[in-house]
Amino acid sequence: MIDLTNITFKNVVEATNDIVIVTDAALTPPGPRILYVNPAFTRLTGYTPEDAIGQSPRMLQGPSTSRVTLAKIRQNLQAGLDVRETVLNFGKFGTRYWLDLSITPLRNPAGVIVAFIAIQRDVTLNRHQVDIAGRTTERDILTGIPNLLGLSSAIESNMLSKTAPNALPCHLASFEIEHFEQIAAEYGDATAEALLIGVADRLADNIRRIDSIGRIGRNTFGICMASISLANATIMCDRLRNCIAEEPFATPSGRMNITVGISISAIDTDSQSASDIIARAGNTRHTAHKSGRRRIGIEQLRIRP
Repeated sequence: MIDLTNITFKNVVEATNDIVIVTDAALTPPGPRILYVNPAFTRLTGYTPEDAIGQSPRMLQGPSTSRVTLAKIRQNLQAGLDVRETVLNFGKFGTRYWLDLSITPLRNPAGVIVAFIAIQRDVTLNRHQVDIAGRTTERDILTGIPNLLGLSSAIESNMLSKTAPNALPCHLASFEIEHFEQIAAEYGDATAEALLIGVADRLADNIRRIDSIGRIGRNTFGICMASISLANATIMCDRLRNCIAEEPFATPSGRMNITVGISISAIDTDSQSASDIIARAGNTRHTAHKSGRRRIGIEQLRIRP
């Protein structure tokens, strides 16, 4: 019989290859604060216990860390629930790695949460396979919103709904971050990715529940607007354009103001496919861009079958 009485929690977690982090229960910034990390944490991240203890796990996040995933984690922790997510983090020297993350609230005898324990497994190699497969799924890995395929599905659904009697028109709005390549060249990929995530979040937060958003190009987003007139779609796009331009975005290079060019295209029963609509919307947007920044180009698509 093996005597387990002398085997402590610390013995176990310091021998495991999984990362173990214990934090306090304060979820409001600057908390939660790290109370303990095991040797596996240092091996993966490069941060020593002295670097990490007293800091927030947010030190491991970067512009590419999905804000959608972080919001889900925070929501569950605030509700006192267990968390199981896959998240992208960054090491001390900028190394990207993916974690299979499990967080459990630790409660005192009275049932009050006094700490959180996170057990994390490095799944970076597995995630590379997911990234490859992601080209055929409907979710954009960087921003967490639907990708081209996902938005195309929403457009096709709206094309079918247009066949119903007295159906209201539907429109596709296409948003392109202006001067994006210049920004990426001058400030680097981390800043460019922060802007993409920020624009995706801001658009998603300001559209109607019946609308669908997707990332359809490197610096281009689409919004499938259901049951809306062209006039109201134009008003909505003008509001979204101002929403993007008026408030700067936080990036590793500091707060940055950007603008977007927009096109609006009708989604009708004569359209051949969602990809056809998206392509024509891009042409309309580029035509509008030639006449100046922050323009809204409008084209009613009437494509013969």
